[in-house]
Amino acid sequence: MKKIVYLLNPKSSDGRSTEIWLKGREKFPQLPEHPYLVTKIANLQSFIEKEKPDILAIAGGDGTINKVCQAVVQVKRKPTLTIIPMGTGNALSFCLGVETLEKAMAVLQTQPNSITIDIMQSNIPEIPIGVFNISAGFDARIVFNRVNYHYIGLKSYIISGIRSFFSHPESEITFTIDKKVTLKATAGSLVVANSPVVGQNFLVSPRARLNDGLLDCTLFSTKYAYVQNLRLRGFKHPFYSELGKVHFKASHLLIQGEPYVQIDGDPVVRQEGIEVSVLPKQITFLRNFDEQIEQNYKSFVV
Repeated sequence: MKKIVYLLNPKSSDGRSTEIWLKGREKFPQLPEHPYLVTKIANLQSFIEKEKPDILAIAGGDGTINKVCQAVVQVKRKPTLTIIPMGTGNALSFCLGVETLEKAMAVLQTQPNSITIDIMQSNIPEIPIGVFNISAGFDARIVFNRVNYHYIGLKSYIISGIRSFFSHPESEITFTIDKKVTLKATAGSLVVANSPVVGQNFLVSPRARLNDGLLDCTLFSTKYAYVQNLRLRGFKHPFYSELGKVHFKASHLLIQGEPYVQIDGDPVVRQEGIEVSVLPKQITFLRNFDEQIEQNYKSFVV
């Protein structure tokens, strides 16, 4: 029998995750009544080394997953992770096909597949790694405004997006690719992705792969280019075009000139710039079938 340890962040989902957990227990009594609370554990790395779980089930959102992964990359005997989505943002759970409690529990019980993914390492002390997404510029400003102005709920990103559209200026971003090529561009946003999907069929970086050993980068020339290239549930903006954006891949990236940065949904304001590199195949997650990761996304407008 594999040892499963359950972690719950009671602050996730705007403080409603404990309530969601208790309701989940009514349907899935195998969930423990008293899971370990992430907020009560002083040192996650020591906790994992002491408990020695085979599977670490994380109940929370993207920020909780990032925090747990920061500890997991430090331990020698790494457990397999699985996500029980109970956060405001559950981006990685969609990519792994465990975006609902029912799917998450089915995967946990049957353990049909797993995938060992890359981790993005940053030089920001507060958030030293990224699991699925790092960005600088307009995209990061949206996250910053959402957190700074305490917007909550499903409309929070729309509200912060509108506010950011009018308040965030395009700036000159300098980025050095693989320590060899340095380019400058006046741009709206630079998005660095590890996974192609954020949310329900919300396609951010179609070329990104969780374990290809590379950073998938998209440079948006303007805020409007960023907005018009959004794809949601298969819908593509009628003005969708490759114009206004540049794709490239790298194993190392230095970004300078843009203070607003976000890592897995947590914003940082940093004047010194950010350095990002790839740690290949570091953490293993339980996942659903292959189709959830390698699915083809068809646009509404062809």
